[in-house]
Amino acid sequence: MQGSVSATAIAFLQAAVLRMIPYAIPSVVLIFLDLVYGVKAAIHRGEKVRLSTAVSRTITKAFTYICWIVLASTIALSFQVVWLEWVILGAVYANELVSVVGNYFETKGLRVSWKGFFNAIISIFGQKTNTDTSGIDVGNIIEPIDDKPRDSKGRFVSKKK
Repeated sequence: MQGSVSATAIAFLQAAVLRMIPYAIPSVVLIFLDLVYGVKAAIHRGEKVRLSTAVSRTITKAFTYICWIVLASTIALSFQVVWLEWVILGAVYANELVSVVGNYFETKGLRVSWKGFFNAIISIFGQKTNTDTSGIDVGNIIEPIDDKPRDSKGRFVSKKK
Protein backbone atom coordinates (compact mmCIF):
# COMPACT_ATOMS: atom_id res chain seq x y z
CA MET A 1 0.00 0.00 0.00
CA GLN A 2 2.72 2.47 0.99
CA GLY A 3 4.69 1.73 -2.18
CA SER A 4 1.75 2.39 -4.48
CA VAL A 5 0.91 5.68 -2.73
CA SER A 6 4.55 6.78 -3.01
CA ALA A 7 4.71 5.82 -6.69
CA THR A 8 1.49 7.71 -7.42
CA ALA A 9 2.72 10.81 -5.57
CA ILE A 10 6.06 10.74 -7.37
CA ALA A 11 4.37 10.33 -10.76
CA PHE A 12 2.04 13.27 -9.98
CA LEU A 13 4.90 15.52 -8.86
CA GLN A 14 7.00 14.56 -11.88
CA ALA A 15 4.15 15.46 -14.25
CA ALA A 16 3.57 18.73 -12.37
CA VAL A 17 7.24 19.72 -12.55
CA LEU A 18 7.34 19.00 -16.29
CA ARG A 19 4.31 21.28 -16.76
CA MET A 20 6.03 24.09 -14.80
CA ILE A 21 9.19 24.34 -16.91
CA PRO A 22 7.73 26.35 -19.84
CA TYR A 23 6.31 28.93 -17.42
CA ALA A 24 9.70 29.59 -15.83
CA ILE A 25 11.09 31.42 -18.89
CA PRO A 26 8.54 34.26 -19.00
CA SER A 27 8.79 34.50 -15.22
CA VAL A 28 12.55 35.04 -15.34
CA VAL A 29 12.17 37.63 -18.12
CA LEU A 30 9.45 39.55 -16.25
CA ILE A 31 11.39 39.47 -12.97
CA PHE A 32 14.49 40.81 -14.72
CA LEU A 33 12.53 43.57 -16.49
CA ASP A 34 10.82 44.52 -13.24
CA LEU A 35 14.20 44.79 -11.51
CA VAL A 36 15.74 46.91 -14.28
CA TYR A 37 12.84 49.31 -14.76
CA GLY A 38 11.96 49.39 -11.06
CA VAL A 39 15.49 50.56 -10.24
CA LYS A 40 15.43 53.09 -13.09
CA ALA A 41 12.05 54.44 -11.93
CA ALA A 42 13.27 54.75 -8.34
CA ILE A 43 16.37 56.63 -9.49
CA HIS A 44 14.17 58.84 -11.67
CA ARG A 45 11.99 59.65 -8.65
CA GLY A 46 15.13 60.65 -6.76
CA GLU A 47 14.96 57.75 -4.31
CA LYS A 48 18.07 56.14 -2.91
CA VAL A 49 18.45 52.67 -4.43
CA ARG A 50 20.08 50.07 -2.21
CA LEU A 51 21.43 46.86 -3.69
CA SER A 52 20.26 44.81 -0.71
CA THR A 53 16.67 46.04 -1.10
CA ALA A 54 16.65 45.38 -4.85
CA VAL A 55 18.06 41.87 -4.38
CA SER A 56 15.65 41.14 -1.52
CA ARG A 57 12.60 42.24 -3.52
CA THR A 58 13.77 40.28 -6.57
CA ILE A 59 14.28 37.09 -4.56
CA THR A 60 10.87 37.54 -2.92
CA LYS A 61 9.30 38.02 -6.34
CA ALA A 62 11.05 34.89 -7.68
CA PHE A 63 9.70 32.78 -4.82
CA THR A 64 6.24 34.26 -5.32
CA TYR A 65 6.36 33.30 -8.99
CA ILE A 66 7.48 29.78 -8.08
CA CYS A 67 4.47 29.50 -5.76
CA TRP A 68 2.06 30.74 -8.46
CA ILE A 69 3.53 28.36 -11.04
CA VAL A 70 3.31 25.39 -8.64
CA LEU A 71 -0.26 26.30 -7.71
CA ALA A 72 -1.43 26.74 -11.30
CA SER A 73 0.29 23.60 -12.57
CA THR A 74 -0.88 21.32 -9.79
CA ILE A 75 -4.47 22.59 -9.99
CA ALA A 76 -4.52 22.13 -13.77
CA LEU A 77 -3.04 18.66 -13.45
CA SER A 78 -5.36 17.64 -10.63
CA PHE A 79 -8.54 18.72 -12.38
CA GLN A 80 -7.30 18.06 -15.94
CA VAL A 81 -8.19 21.63 -16.94
CA VAL A 82 -5.36 23.24 -18.91
CA TRP A 83 -7.11 26.57 -19.44
CA LEU A 84 -7.21 27.13 -15.66
CA GLU A 85 -3.40 27.12 -15.61
CA TRP A 86 -3.33 29.69 -18.41
CA VAL A 87 -5.87 31.92 -16.67
CA ILE A 88 -4.04 31.90 -13.33
CA LEU A 89 -0.60 32.54 -14.80
CA GLY A 90 -1.99 34.95 -17.38
CA ALA A 91 -3.40 37.10 -14.58
CA VAL A 92 -0.09 36.96 -12.68
CA TYR A 93 1.95 37.82 -15.79
CA ALA A 94 -0.46 40.58 -16.82
CA ASN A 95 -0.17 42.16 -13.38
CA GLU A 96 3.61 42.12 -13.63
CA LEU A 97 3.55 43.48 -17.16
CA VAL A 98 1.43 46.41 -16.00
CA SER A 99 4.07 47.15 -13.36
CA VAL A 100 6.94 46.93 -15.86
CA VAL A 101 5.18 49.16 -18.41
CA GLY A 102 4.29 51.69 -15.70
CA ASN A 103 7.89 51.82 -14.48
CA TYR A 104 9.22 52.12 -18.03
CA PHE A 105 7.03 55.11 -18.85
CA GLU A 106 7.78 56.70 -15.47
CA THR A 107 11.48 56.78 -16.41
CA LYS A 108 10.44 58.78 -19.49
CA GLY A 109 8.43 61.26 -17.39
CA LEU A 110 5.13 59.79 -18.55
CA ARG A 111 2.23 58.02 -16.89
CA VAL A 112 0.00 55.36 -18.42
CA SER A 113 -3.69 56.11 -18.06
CA TRP A 114 -5.08 52.62 -17.56
CA LYS A 115 -8.61 53.94 -17.88
CA GLY A 116 -7.77 55.32 -21.33
CA PHE A 117 -6.01 52.06 -22.22
CA PHE A 118 -8.98 49.88 -21.28
CA ASN A 119 -11.38 52.28 -22.98
CA ALA A 120 -9.30 51.93 -26.16
CA ILE A 121 -9.43 48.12 -25.91
CA ILE A 122 -13.21 48.23 -25.40
CA SER A 123 -13.54 50.61 -28.34
CA ILE A 124 -11.47 48.32 -30.62
CA PHE A 125 -13.50 45.24 -29.67
CA GLY A 126 -16.71 47.24 -30.03
CA GLN A 127 -15.78 48.29 -33.56
CA LYS A 128 -14.95 44.68 -34.47
CA THR A 129 -18.39 43.53 -33.28
CA ASN A 130 -20.22 46.50 -34.86
CA THR A 131 -21.19 47.87 -31.44
CA ASP A 132 -21.69 51.61 -30.94
CA THR A 133 -18.65 52.87 -29.00
CA SER A 134 -19.11 56.59 -29.66
CA GLY A 135 -19.79 57.30 -25.97
CA ILE A 136 -16.46 55.85 -24.83
CA ASP A 137 -13.76 58.47 -24.26
CA VAL A 138 -10.43 57.01 -25.32
CA GLY A 139 -8.55 60.17 -24.35
CA ASN A 140 -4.83 60.15 -23.85
CA ILE A 141 -3.42 56.77 -22.95
CA ILE A 142 0.02 58.18 -22.16
CA GLU A 143 0.14 61.51 -20.34
CA PRO A 144 3.00 63.56 -18.87
CA ILE A 145 3.70 63.61 -15.14
CA ASP A 146 3.79 67.22 -13.98
CA ASP A 147 3.01 66.94 -10.29
CA LYS A 148 6.56 67.26 -8.88
CA PRO A 149 9.54 69.50 -9.56
CA ARG A 150 12.35 68.02 -11.65
CA ASP A 151 16.07 68.62 -12.08
CA SER A 152 17.85 69.26 -15.40
CA LYS A 153 17.90 65.50 -16.20
CA GLY A 154 14.15 65.14 -15.70
CA ARG A 155 14.41 63.35 -12.33
CA PHE A 156 12.11 64.29 -9.48
CA VAL A 157 13.58 66.65 -6.91
CA SER A 158 12.56 66.22 -3.30
CA LYS A 159 11.99 69.38 -1.28
CA LYS A 160 14.36 69.68 1.67
CA LYS A 161 13.02 71.28 4.84
